[in-house]
Amino acid sequence: MDPEVTAIVTTHTRPAHVHQALASLRAETHKNIEVVLVDDGGTFTRPAVDRDLAVRVLRGPGLGVGRARNHGLAAARGEYVICLDDDDVALPHRISSLVTAARHRQASLCFGMTRRVVDGTAEVLEDVPTHLLSPGAVGFCDLLTCAPHVNAVLVRTETLREAGGFDIGAEHFDDWSAWLRIADRGPVMWRIPETVAEWRIHAQGLSARVLQIRAMKARLVSLFKHLHPSLSSDNARAVVAAKRIVASTDISTYDDYADVMAAAREALHARGTCFGHSPCAHSVEPLFTRRAGTARPHSPA
Repeated sequence: MDPEVTAIVTTHTRPAHVHQALASLRAETHKNIEVVLVDDGGTFTRPAVDRDLAVRVLRGPGLGVGRARNHGLAAARGEYVICLDDDDVALPHRISSLVTAARHRQASLCFGMTRRVVDGTAEVLEDVPTHLLSPGAVGFCDLLTCAPHVNAVLVRTETLREAGGFDIGAEHFDDWSAWLRIADRGPVMWRIPETVAEWRIHAQGLSARVLQIRAMKARLVSLFKHLHPSLSSDNARAVVAAKRIVASTDISTYDDYADVMAAAREALHARGTCFGHSPCAHSVEPLFTRRAGTARPHSPA
């Protein structure tokens, strides 16, 4: 019998990290899963004995993260897929919480929150700012405002395949582009309030390199230009509005973008226009209040 969920794990020359990621999958309370590990660097060594977690290993040196995820998606047998990169850790309730919400709400895409931690330390940074959105139904303009981290998103396998999979033409945002293309088709999408995963921030990660070259603003503009031709007219106009806001604002990190878009959403909601042709039904919360004792993150999501 096919598994309910396929967990796609991608790794590139970080053997210690990927074994920690797999250990977190092993500790998840939802057990009806299969694990498809895409080794994009050729360094993964399967444990000699691991009866608690069946892992299928696919080799794909040099694919890049978007193609590696699509390699795993093509092999997935589960009704749903969820991803975990080798610098991620799943919390025990991650899949169970998301599957329960997806079943109850008949949602094609369901996501929670991801917290950021500094690799090798006990320092906890702020969550990836999808907490700007209230729990419940979300739409295209919500996902345009702030993107859920890939490790906190559960999506129906066929829904993702029909949308073209992860978008290899979107560079750093292959997952965000996929969620937006799915949202453009109008399925039920749902946000739960729980934090379901951790993302480790470390100096050698792709996100750190992006920050160092101050590429975020250009990458956002590039994403919106790339998406525009494939969207329905209303959502294409929303993307044009977002691109205009980004182009006129000082943005260095993804969190800057989330702050700017939250403020813009409040103003556009007040005018009853939002980002599309019609007002969206789901409002953002006020600009988020930073929790006491947390550090401001310095890396894009």
